[in-house]
Amino acid sequence: MQKTNFKPVFVPTVYSLRTVLWSLALIAVFGALLWAYLTFDALLKAKGRLDDPVATTVEMPLYRVLLPPQWEAYCKDGDALTVFRRADKEVPLICFAAQRDAGYPYHALDLSHAISMTIIEDEIHDARIANMPDNLTMNFVGAERLTVKPGIAALRLLFDVNDHDGEAMIFYAGDVRYVLWALWSDADPDVGDEIHRFFRHLFENLEIPEMRESIERPVVNSAALTAELNAATHLQVERELALWRLFAARAETEPDAALLPALQHYREALRLLSSIRQERIALASDDFKLYQHLLEERRKDVTEWFVVLDKAVAMRDWTKARQQAKWIMDHATLTGERIDVRRAADILATKIPSEEKPKK
Repeated sequence: MQKTNFKPVFVPTVYSLRTVLWSLALIAVFGALLWAYLTFDALLKAKGRLDDPVATTVEMPLYRVLLPPQWEAYCKDGDALTVFRRADKEVPLICFAAQRDAGYPYHALDLSHAISMTIIEDEIHDARIANMPDNLTMNFVGAERLTVKPGIAALRLLFDVNDHDGEAMIFYAGDVRYVLWALWSDADPDVGDEIHRFFRHLFENLEIPEMRESIERPVVNSAALTAELNAATHLQVERELALWRLFAARAETEPDAALLPALQHYREALRLLSSIRQERIALASDDFKLYQHLLEERRKDVTEWFVVLDKAVAMRDWTKARQQAKWIMDHATLTGERIDVRRAADILATKIPSEEKPKK
């Protein structure tokens, strides 16, 4: 006997239709509420983003700085930038100052509290802060030496002036001295904490151009220099100057053999004088004029090295380019030529396109 499967037939009733309609209505209400919630949440987030402080980057001739959030105003004056916490342009404030000087490439970073406090006091006077008396009473609180970037040391200072607390940082790069300082009311520790954080992470917010250094800059404390150290250093200086004169006399006729050692010996003499804060005398001498002439000749040589390198790159002669780049890296040994070494290293690291083969 064959079995027959019967599909049940549901006959809609008023009760079942009402259930379906209520279900659809509830789904529609839920969807509308969900849409309203998501829309409201998106509006709140958008409003929050609008209310968030916008970071401002200020370009200056010798630096670029990302201003701390929520600081309301700033003004420029030459190479100085003053940033204010409030729009009334009074304390609290942070000031950035950069100054060029032909002697700074050979200038030591001096940790002496007396010297550094004098620098800061001069900067505060020059800033002409509103409601700050001309007669400043400054007191040293503390200091530490920091390495702010590879090859750049800085002095960080804490001080107070009248009824304000202060923090500052001093460092040199090439022929530029950077002085950064801040003032805030001693009754406003929250702002003080904000400024401390900014200084601790300074180079996340401050960008300075890469500059050629002339010597390995000494870090000294001029208050601790002694007569014995002064005499011993001058003996070393005389030895370096004697070697400088020997090689400088040969440099005009035998530049390949004598130019580089002449520059190195004279720079070592300048470094030694800088370590006892007496380099200014040497910078006014005839020897220094000759040194500048020989240094210019060295720079012409380095320029020629890169002419050869650039021609090889333009001709896609990658073997020659890599050979010349390696040669530059081996011979750019003078202080300040790290920039040239890095440029040559970039060429050396260049990948040869797969369709091109090095020339034999």
